Amino acid sequence: MNMPALTPETMTTEQRREAWFQRELIGYAQAANSDYTATWDYGHELLELLASRFRVIEMILGAEEISPHLFAMLHGPDVEGETWREAFETYDPVLTPHWTGTKLIDNAGIYGLYGVTPADVLLNARKAWVDALAQQLDQFQQVAQPERQGVIARIINLALARHAMDTGEGNVDLQSLALFGGVTEGRIRNILSGSEGGLEKVGQRVTAVSAAAWLNGRKEFFASIWQQADEAPPETPSPDFSDDVMFVPVAADGSYFHPGLVRSGKFRIGAKDEEVPYDTFDEALATLQKMATPRWRRPNDAGNWGIVSGRDWKRIERRQLMSL
Repeated sequence: MNMPALTPETMTTEQRREAWFQRELIGYAQAANSDYTATWDYGHELLELLASRFRVIEMILGAEEISPHLFAMLHGPDVEGETWREAFETYDPVLTPHWTGTKLIDNAGIYGLYGVTPADVLLNARKAWVDALAQQLDQFQQVAQPERQGVIARIINLALARHAMDTGEGNVDLQSLALFGGVTEGRIRNILSGSEGGLEKVGQRVTAVSAAAWLNGRKEFFASIWQQADEAPPETPSPDFSDDVMFVPVAADGSYFHPGLVRSGKFRIGAKDEEVPYDTFDEALATLQKMATPRWRRPNDAGNWGIVSGRDWKRIERRQLMSL
């Protein structure tokens, strides 16, 4: 079985559901790529959340008296050992999702990352389902208090961020926006510091409406499709441009000049020993367009900044360009 390419415009509802379990959790792609890691495996964190509560209960009520009862509370296949500590050494709630909390986090992942609901949720019940999910996740986050930078919190934040965008109400955290858009959180902060990105900042977050508009121009974003029937085919993206079009130079390695190449507040344009710093992207691009051989400084794969020369030109929407 080959997993489909994770391209939003080509994946069906069922393929998105399979991607969450087969790729994100189980890490099916490891068979083809030894460098792949299952980014969203939350099993260890969930067990530690439960173990921390069990330890407190033992300290209050007495380990000898209460430990057998804690072990008896565990349910599901493959629960082995004679104590809950022994059971936690081998049990994986991700692979055997029989706990209510496991199902809740899986639902958050399916909805948050891929914009779909489980298969057993009927079309006419999905609006109520996503609303209820958001309430349950908010409550879980307040009561369980998972690690703020952990996997569980990241999954929950993605689902809550998507719900805010789907309803057009509330705000989106910067980490979730970066994950949705396939960029770094630092890039989001750079966009917020400029005036071209279209993102509306509220404290350390952005409005859900502006986040949705920005993501609409990102090919990496899995737009919500839970509102449509499962059998509906994926929408083919329009080949026409809907926004202002700009021409940017392309280097021999396929990289091109874009707003993300700002460094210390400057874009550096020109040949070696002849570089000129520009404050804005538009000024730098205008200079490149006038040069016989456009040259600009950008980082390589190792993060080292060097000068490259343009070999061709790329046509790209301004909205998409400003999101890079």
